Amino acid sequence: MSLPQLLWCAYERLWTLPTTVKDLSGRTVIITGANVGLGLEAARSIYAMNPARLILAVRSVSKGKDAKRDILSSGSKEAPPGQDRGETKLEVWELDLANFKSVKAFAERCLREIDRLDVLLENAAIATGKWTTTADGWEVTTQTNVISTFMLATLLMPLLEKTAKLPSLKQGSHLRPHLVILASDIHINASFPQKTQPHVLTAMNDEAQFVPMDRYSTSKLFDILLTRELARHPMFQSGDVVLCSLNPGLCRSELMREFPPMRRWIMYNLFARTTEEGAKTLVWASLEDKVTPGSYSSSCGFINPSKYVLSVEGAQMQKKLWKEVGDVVVKVAPETASVWNL
Repeated sequence: MSLPQLLWCAYERLWTLPTTVKDLSGRTVIITGANVGLGLEAARSIYAMNPARLILAVRSVSKGKDAKRDILSSGSKEAPPGQDRGETKLEVWELDLANFKSVKAFAERCLREIDRLDVLLENAAIATGKWTTTADGWEVTTQTNVISTFMLATLLMPLLEKTAKLPSLKQGSHLRPHLVILASDIHINASFPQKTQPHVLTAMNDEAQFVPMDRYSTSKLFDILLTRELARHPMFQSGDVVLCSLNPGLCRSELMREFPPMRRWIMYNLFARTTEEGAKTLVWASLEDKVTPGSYSSSCGFINPSKYVLSVEGAQMQKKLWKEVGDVVVKVAPETASVWNL
C-alpha cells in the first residue's frame, strides 16, 4: 500500500462505525470463510440477531466447529453461554473454493436442504505470495477469490430469487435478499500486467507472469469488475435482490498471516481496524436495503471504486473478464449458462 493509503487507513481506524441490528427471525444466512477473522466476527453479530439458520461455510470443518463453539460461548440473553438457542440453527458446512467439485456440492446441498436464502456473504479469500495451483489446474488465488466466488454466486442466484418472491415473514420486518462480494480498496494498487494479454485468465495462470505482490490486489479488482457486470442481470436491476461489493478496510484479520511478523505488527497496530470493527462493514452491507445494483461499499456507506474501474478501459475489461470467467464456470456448472449469457 502507498503511504497516502496507509495514512488514510490510520485515519479510518479512528472512526467508530455504526452497529447494524435487525430482527432476522425466520431468515437464513450463509457466510463463507466464517471460521476466522472478519467472517467469524460477522457471524457472531448475525447470530445475535436470531436468524432461523446461520451456515458457516468453511474449508476445514474442524475449524468451523471451533468457530461454532466460539460463537456459542459468547452467550446471549436468550440462552446460557455455550448453548444453542432454540430459534437459531447454527451449522457448519464444508466449502473449499479451491476445488470446483466442492463448490458444486455445496451449492447442490443448499438447493436441496434450504428453502430460503436471505444473505449470501462471500467473505472467503486468500492472500499468498507463493505460486500454487489447485487440483483444477488454476492458480489458487485466482480460483479462490474470483472464479469459485462467482461460480457459487451464480449457482445460488435461483435460491436468492426464490426468496425474494416469498411472502414477508412478518409485518415491519422486510429485508430483500442480499449477495455481498468481499473486495478491498487494495484494488486501487493493482498493476495488473496481464491486462494487455489476449486471454487474461490464461495469462494469470502462467507462472512466468505471476507477480506475488500484485495477485491479491488484482483478484479484488476482478471481484469489483465482475460484481458490476453481474449487476446487469434482471434480478438485480429489478431491485428484487441486493448486490454489492465491499471494502472492509485494513483489518487485523488472518489475511496477513504470511506477512513477516514485524511488518504485520506495524500494520496491525498503526494502521488497521480491529476485526470486530471491520466486521461491522460486512454486517451493514449484508442488511442495508437501499443499494444501487453493483455498488461498492466502504465504511458502512457507498463510494466510487478506482478510476480504472470507472474508465472506458475498465468497462471493456469488465466485459472481457465476464466472458472468460463465464466460459470456465459454465463448463463446470452448465446450469449457470443463462446468467453468464447477459
